[in-house]
Amino acid sequence: MYSKLKENSIFLEASRFDNYGGWVLDTQYIQNMGSAYLLAHGIGEPVKNATTKITFPKKGKYKIWAYTKNWVAFWKKDYAPGVFEITVGDKTLNTVFGTGDSAVWAWQEGDVFDVEDLSSTITVTDLTGYEGRFACLFITSDLDFVPPSEKTELELFRRTLTDKLSVIDGGNYDLVVVGGGYGGMMSAKMASEQGLKVALVQDRPVLGGNNSSEVRVWLYGKTCFDKFPKLGKITNIFDQKVSYIDGIKNAAENYEDDRKLKIFEEDKNITLFLNHSLKYSNTVDCKIESITVYNVKTCDYVKLTAPLFVDSTGDGTLGYLSGADYELTNCGHMEQSNFWCVDDMGEEQKFAPCPWAIDLHNVNFVSRPKFNGVQYYDEKTTAMQIGNWQWGSGFEIDPIKNDEQIRDYNFRAMYGAWDAIKNTDKALKNYKIVHSSFLSGKRESRRLLGDVVMSSSDLLTSKYYEDGIVGVDFSLDMHRPHHKYYPAYHEGYAFIGLDCADKFKAPYFMPYRCLYSRNISNLFMAGRDISVTHEALGPVRIMRTIGLMGEVVGYASYLCKKHGTTPRGVYENYLDELLSFMKEG
Repeated sequence: MYSKLKENSIFLEASRFDNYGGWVLDTQYIQNMGSAYLLAHGIGEPVKNATTKITFPKKGKYKIWAYTKNWVAFWKKDYAPGVFEITVGDKTLNTVFGTGDSAVWAWQEGDVFDVEDLSSTITVTDLTGYEGRFACLFITSDLDFVPPSEKTELELFRRTLTDKLSVIDGGNYDLVVVGGGYGGMMSAKMASEQGLKVALVQDRPVLGGNNSSEVRVWLYGKTCFDKFPKLGKITNIFDQKVSYIDGIKNAAENYEDDRKLKIFEEDKNITLFLNHSLKYSNTVDCKIESITVYNVKTCDYVKLTAPLFVDSTGDGTLGYLSGADYELTNCGHMEQSNFWCVDDMGEEQKFAPCPWAIDLHNVNFVSRPKFNGVQYYDEKTTAMQIGNWQWGSGFEIDPIKNDEQIRDYNFRAMYGAWDAIKNTDKALKNYKIVHSSFLSGKRESRRLLGDVVMSSSDLLTSKYYEDGIVGVDFSLDMHRPHHKYYPAYHEGYAFIGLDCADKFKAPYFMPYRCLYSRNISNLFMAGRDISVTHEALGPVRIMRTIGLMGEVVGYASYLCKKHGTTPRGVYENYLDELLSFMKEG
């Protein structure tokens, strides 16, 4: 359909740039977007240019389009803080991109320009450091052509123009694990220890999920309980040597990304698919036969085949694409957070007002050093606590459809708070924001349903399950909007959380039947997308506990292969073998 157009055009995915400069590659929202994008996450300081080389098909006039958005237009259409310009060769085009009053991703039309030299360079220059973004550039000599916007047609357009219509065979495995957080890591590692051939798919360049340098959530939860002393041995291998919760001490190096990667790279039974995002599931008669993943760096589509799959995506994405039964608490769920921290730079640090951020000048918020003449915290206390786990939004809106919007609201809360502290309070004069995670740490979204849906009542009443196996020791920790700061939520969205932690008799042993789908016959789950109610998610979503789930799933996968059975078949016929291994090793 677009083959003729391809002869006169260049389609350039942002992820294919030779040099990202200071832009960061964001893949967290790829299911909604269709592709990865580059984000100018400069915290108010323009990031370094992104550049790449291009070759024009012929000389003449060309028009450029950028797939972008004005990210604050959802709230304030009169502002466009994240903008950029494009230079072709040595000519900077007139259009400023990222403007407009549309809050959705769309094509923004740019300049018509002359091409005399077929070999050239594209440079994208961030103008503000305030979260400008673009997913792809389209350059064509067909000056009247308008690129498509509808999601399905846009993907066909992209794949045709980039010669990515075919799907690469990525291999056949005993087990395919999707998601490289604690559930996915331990599922893959345990299965490998039993001799299974495993593919581990992760959409980021690092492993660990929330427990990575990109998100920086520390570890909670116990392992190796008396009842199952062998369950947790693998999870413990990945413990952090250094762990801090707040401030600049919660540093990137604490998360040992390289050590995690090395363990998996050296495992001959595991094939790592880093920077690969799940796109499609080929499901026949309630059984997954294969999945297609998207390489965000090369833009290749890769098919992975196996008799067994694990959904450790957190969002239950594999289950959703496969038709698995699930629940989603649309309103009143737990928030997602983007940690940020500040540091003393030894001299005064200016910060420009942010009228497009949440206006917090005249309201109190968590860790504000002083308000209405009352001093609440000294500078060092504020510096350690500001931007901690309490900062998060999305309690009220769909965590799947609106996940990028939730993350962006967290940005607006951060910039609004820092504007108030620096320019209204005249406090922390020598401090600046030195880190802000551009990926959200999520707590809750889809929950895939298994043969048992564990409830908070099960924990509070110590309900016995014969297949109880994963030790749960954290409290019923549910996050809700912090009532103390309601005046700050005047835009209708809360962005400060309060933990409400009810106790139960611990450890409680969660049943194995929560770890596989009730209607997709070969699908396991390990992570915050397992089969529990909204209220029961609180104690099971912490990462060491998720690691235990992964170990159980990894060994159950081995039993499936050994006995030629399904995840449900392990419960029905080989439960004693599963429990015995976790007791005796």
